[in-house]
Amino acid sequence: MNGQTGKIVRFGASLSVLAAVLSACASSPFTPPPVDATSPVAAAAEAAAKERGKVPSLASIPAVPTDIPKPGEYKAQVQAEQAAAAQLRRDTAPGTFGLSDTEGFAARAQRAGRVPPSEIPTVADRAETEAFAKAARGRATPPPSKPQ
Repeated sequence: MNGQTGKIVRFGASLSVLAAVLSACASSPFTPPPVDATSPVAAAAEAAAKERGKVPSLASIPAVPTDIPKPGEYKAQVQAEQAAAAQLRRDTAPGTFGLSDTEGFAARAQRAGRVPPSEIPTVADRAETEAFAKAARGRATPPPSKPQ
């Protein structure tokens, strides 16, 4: 008879836990909160809370996409990225390049940076630009001064 006491206590504890869970479920978190009657939108809020939403149907479930890569394709992409990373590490490892022919590099850079003769402004171009600027300054009117 004394061995049955533990079973009775466990059963009672289970019932009390079940009762607590059921009482927590009784106040559903999905019920809308009360509306403040002094609010200017109280009527609209109550109407919106009582309105039932559209229930989706099984027909509204989208089709399974077909353009998703297969696991083998993902693996190939990852391996290609890893191979590119390894190649970059090999190409930029210490000792793979050095500074040589700096004079030749400087000469090539100076040739590439030289302005073609057709783009260099001439004396006539400068005079035309200055005449345009002088005419623009002559047409310009200063803004009115603020009365003090």
